[in-house]
Amino acid sequence: MELIPVQNIKVNNPYLRFNTNIDELKESIKTVGLINPIVINKENKLIAGGRRFSALKDLGWEEVPCIRVDEEGLKEELISIDENLVRQNLSDVELENCLRRGKEIYETLYPEYKEEITLEDLKPKKPKKNLSEQELEEELDDAFTELKKKTFVQNMMNKTGMSETAIKRAILRDQESSHSVREARIRGDIGASQVNEIIRLKKETQDEILPYISDKASHLVKEIVKDVEAHGLDVALEKTANFKPITKEFIALKNMSRRMNRAAIKIISLGEMYDGPEKDEAVNELIILKDTIDELIEAYK
Repeated sequence: MELIPVQNIKVNNPYLRFNTNIDELKESIKTVGLINPIVINKENKLIAGGRRFSALKDLGWEEVPCIRVDEEGLKEELISIDENLVRQNLSDVELENCLRRGKEIYETLYPEYKEEITLEDLKPKKPKKNLSEQELEEELDDAFTELKKKTFVQNMMNKTGMSETAIKRAILRDQESSHSVREARIRGDIGASQVNEIIRLKKETQDEILPYISDKASHLVKEIVKDVEAHGLDVALEKTANFKPITKEFIALKNMSRRMNRAAIKIISLGEMYDGPEKDEAVNELIILKDTIDELIEAYK
């Protein structure tokens, strides 16, 4: 470890964050000191520890404890990404970009651990059936084989606590999204669940359909994507243009109707008819409800 003057450290690293809240970190450093030194390369460029560096500057430290690494460019970038993923509060889009770029670098440095991630990884995994003893042994052998590997996804699972599925989906969203879709994510026009559906399409098709899905729930986006795949873009867009979204009130009515129907069937089947002081009030409410429902049904005929 070396002590380096603050003014000698270069901070032009796109992965590091210097504008986040560091008040708690400063208090921690004042109380227990700096536990983890910052990381620099041989040219004094800051590789990891942007928030710690900012906190130390704010606290008036003239020299900063540093660990110097002498690695080639890709390894230095991977160290910065790793620091970003583990320590920073990233936006969803930043997280996805770091995971995708981190995997790319990791597999360039360690090609023996290359792992293909495809759109099939977006599908929920089916629960496994009861296995025979032989199948169970094969599953265990495969699991032990996997443990010996050190893929990027497995490394990130250990470091971030994210699930394998979450990491793979995040990488796919960054990898398969068109530029317009990514910009829409940054603006908050669409969310991750919508992107999980739209990235099944070619990037140029994503751009064309984007204006039609920004206000739609993910299950509707899924249906639109299916229509594009089955019938083509023009048919899907025509169907979407004529689509009337269901209202929140109608969804609430459907859900409440199911609950009331189940409750009524249970009361009737068990013969648990109420005969207490609130009976008349309950019956009157049911009569009013029946009249309203009759009126609503008539309106839909």
